[in-house]
Amino acid sequence: PWPSPPAAATASPEMAALRAFAALLAGLLAASALALSGCGWEPLYADRPSRPAAASLRAIRVAPISERIGQRLEWALRTDLNPTGIPTPQKYELQTSLTLQRAALGIQSTGLATLGRLDTFATIRLVDLKTGKELLANTIHAQTTFNIVTNGYATVVAETDADRRTVEDLSREIVARLTQFMQRRAERHRALSS
Repeated sequence: PWPSPPAAATASPEMAALRAFAALLAGLLAASALALSGCGWEPLYADRPSRPAAASLRAIRVAPISERIGQRLEWALRTDLNPTGIPTPQKYELQTSLTLQRAALGIQSTGLATLGRLDTFATIRLVDLKTGKELLANTIHAQTTFNIVTNGYATVVAETDADRRTVEDLSREIVARLTQFMQRRAERHRALSS
């Protein structure tokens, strides 16, 4: 249906160079894809349900955490550690304690603050339920800010949103560290059994 290009157009040196460049580019792209597939690089936050660490993460019981922000973190961790809700026998317990520090920043000449900062430190302990042995201990810090305005309700909403963002940050970081720990532990067990 399409007419063929004139023979002079397909044989020009510019077209030949363009085709050679396109072929070279395609070859480099294919070679880089092959090289990256075998380098062992894996994204830390990737969803890997088939990994041994995923089963270990599902086997973590999250102990109750005090205060309202702690309750939200506890719920987020339960959801993030077992997103599919697969019933799994509990082998580990994650114990978490929170330390909250609120600070007023951006003090005006009238003495009123315009910006608040919430620093949250989560100290975690992963304990083997069978032996009672502590497997992992770590402290994670999250910092968020919120606006303080003259409307009290708007300030409460901003502070609640800062709490929500803190919970998301802490949960993501805790799960990342637990995933890394479980992956390394599985690799050690695999190396010892070989």
